[in-house]
Amino acid sequence: MAVVMTLWNSKVIKIIAGFLFSILLLNALISNGVDYTATRHMTIQNETLGFEHVYAIGLKERTDKRDFLALAASIVGFQVDWLDGVKPDEVHPKSLPQGMNMTIIKPTVAACWRAHMNALRTVVEKRHATALIMEDDADWDVSLKQQLREFARGLRTLSPTKTASKQAPYGTDWDLLWVGGCSTAAGVNETQFYAIPNDPTVPGMNRRSFWESTRYVYRADTGCCLYGYAVTYNGARKILASLSVDHLEIPVDNALGDMCGGKNRPRIQCYAPHPNLIATHRRAGSSYKDSDIETYGQDNWHPDEAWDLVYSTKLNLHRLLAGNETVTSQWPDDHKPWSPAELKVKEFQYPQGFHVAYSDDV
Repeated sequence: MAVVMTLWNSKVIKIIAGFLFSILLLNALISNGVDYTATRHMTIQNETLGFEHVYAIGLKERTDKRDFLALAASIVGFQVDWLDGVKPDEVHPKSLPQGMNMTIIKPTVAACWRAHMNALRTVVEKRHATALIMEDDADWDVSLKQQLREFARGLRTLSPTKTASKQAPYGTDWDLLWVGGCSTAAGVNETQFYAIPNDPTVPGMNRRSFWESTRYVYRADTGCCLYGYAVTYNGARKILASLSVDHLEIPVDNALGDMCGGKNRPRIQCYAPHPNLIATHRRAGSSYKDSDIETYGQDNWHPDEAWDLVYSTKLNLHRLLAGNETVTSQWPDDHKPWSPAELKVKEFQYPQGFHVAYSDDV
């Protein structure tokens, strides 16, 4: 009888073990399949915004800008490592690429070029799969993580590879994501877009945007200003080779725009949102303190402003540090139905977009 019970117990144990193994296997398959979409979106909520690393470029002396950006990053919940900016006297004439005429290009513009090349070289040397690079006066919406999550969905919709790993929610089938600049544009023959309608974070047409209440994601053909951009490892290598090893006759952002469009350079894969997700902020006061590239007189004053951002993190910084649950619009008197003057941050749900294909036949 004891032998029979032992055999029976052995069979039961095997059945239970097999059942548990099946459950674990099924759970693993589901985690990597049906629920994988939600998982990869959540990685954008981490402290590097879904990229392998986040860098900011700034002069050591501009501690004011470093302090402000560090506080703004802490509000949204990500970490930034600093890369020192470059001064004009630190750019040796022998290091300049072919074609850079210093009688035409200002020394500060050359220093800006070198600072961005240093950032790209860092990505290459550290072999980052992806990295986000921003300038020290960058600003962003308080909902940046939600915005980037939907941008990533649009990016995967438009790119040849529709899937992404948990470590790279944006995928790696691109070279440059121009998420922050003065402007970007799609090519005249571009037909594929990702539209995000009724976006409260889109400024009205009276402020900047070309499309009322709708944000678009597209393959970019050009762009300017480098408030914030992301690169892949291969993208960083291509840009560094083209803009440092080869030739450069114009400011670095314009040359990068040429690379996106394949104008006199090998074309790279660029994608961008419009309006941009990362912008620039200017504190109220004299324009003299705004830029380390351009020179402005001390008698030129302006109010506190953030380029193209509705719910700017820096404009709402003191409000959020005080524990307030709402943020205010930069333009509270615009009375846009899709964009309230005051927004409850924790209750805000960023809208979902969809694929749009244009045809000449329509």
